[in-house]
Amino acid sequence: MGHVNPAVVAVAALATLMSCQAQEGRSCVDGNGQAGTCINIRSCQPQRELLQAVKENRAPPNAIQILRQSVCEVLSRERLLVCCAQSTSTGTTTSAGTGSGRDLLPRNCGRVDLTDRIIDGEDAPLLAWPWMALLRGTARGQPANWFCGGVLINDRYVLTAAHCFNDHKLEFVRLGEHTLSTTEDCQSGVCAPPPQDITTEQIIIHPQYKSPCRQCNDIALLRLSSPVQLHPVHLVPICVPVDPVKDMGFSEADFQGKHAWAAGWGSISRSPLRVSIPDTLQQVFLPIREDTVCPLLKRGYPEPRMVLCAGGDGKDTCRGDSGGPLQLSNRAETRRFVVGITSVGPEVCGRKSTQALYTSVHFYVQWILENLRP
Repeated sequence: MGHVNPAVVAVAALATLMSCQAQEGRSCVDGNGQAGTCINIRSCQPQRELLQAVKENRAPPNAIQILRQSVCEVLSRERLLVCCAQSTSTGTTTSAGTGSGRDLLPRNCGRVDLTDRIIDGEDAPLLAWPWMALLRGTARGQPANWFCGGVLINDRYVLTAAHCFNDHKLEFVRLGEHTLSTTEDCQSGVCAPPPQDITTEQIIIHPQYKSPCRQCNDIALLRLSSPVQLHPVHLVPICVPVDPVKDMGFSEADFQGKHAWAAGWGSISRSPLRVSIPDTLQQVFLPIREDTVCPLLKRGYPEPRMVLCAGGDGKDTCRGDSGGPLQLSNRAETRRFVVGITSVGPEVCGRKSTQALYTSVHFYVQWILENLRP
C-alpha cells in the first residue's frame, strides 16, 4: 500500500463539512475550543500555518482534527472559511478593534456619491473622491511642485507613502481639490468650495521603512497643524478597514479578484522620460491581482500581505500618484475604504502586462491606530 500524504486526508476531511452552510463573519468556536469569527483561511495565520504544516508532514498528531473542527464552510476549492480565534484573526492587527485609535476614525466616512500618474484613466467627476489630498513641496533646490498624493482619514490625519519624503520637503497639504487651474471647481451647475491648504505639525514615517527591503513598510501619516474644515459632500474622510469582515462584509483575502478605484493627479504620459501632469483629478478602475500573478514584484517582501498588487490591461498608476489611495466599496456599495496606498510601479507604466504595488492598509492598521491622537 502506497504512502498517503496527510494533506490529502486533511483536504478530504474538510470537504465533508460542506453541508453546514455558514455566513462569513459569524461567531464560531475553533478546534481548540476558542471563540472566533468565520473568515477566509488565507486571512487566518494560525489555521493557514497549521494546514501548511500538514502538507509538509510536520504537523502534530491532532492537527487534522483541529482543522476539521475549525471549518465553517467550504465555498470552493480556493475559498475555505475557517473559525479564526479572536486573538489572532487579524494577524498584525490583533487589538485593532479596541482603543482610542479607532474612536478617532469617523463613522460618517467614505460615502458613495449618488449623483506618480493615472494611465488610461479618465477625468473624475466633481465630488467623486472628496478625501483626496495633494502634497506640495521642494526637492534639491527645485521650484515647489505637487509631488505626491494622500488620503484624508479624519480631520487631522492624511495617510500617504513614506517614499514621498525620500527627496521632497513638504510645504503643505491641499484638500478639497479637483481642477488645479481653477479656484472654484464647477460641474453641471454644482460648485465646490475652494480647496484648503494646511501645513503639517508632524510627519510620521513607519519606523521599519526600507527594512528589510528597500520598499518595505512604505507608509506614513501626516498630522495636520489644524483640523480641516469638513463638508458633508465636498470634503469627507475615507473609511479605514479596521476589521474588513465587519466593516466591509468580506475578508482581506477576498480583496484579491475585486476591482478597485485609484485616483490622482500623477503624470498621464506612458513615457518614463516625459511627465505630463493632468489639470483635473484622474480616476481608473483596476483589478486587484492574485498573489500568483505578481511573484516577482513581491519577492523582496517577507510577508506577501504587506502589499496588494493591482493593474494591468493597459491601466495603471505612476509618478505623482504615489501616496494616493486604492479604494474598494463595502458589500452594500454604500461606503469607500482605502485598502492600499500607491507604492511601487514599473519603469514604463500602463503596459498591458504590468502591475503596481500598493501598501496594504489593513496590514498596517494597528500601527495607524497607535499613532492617532486627538
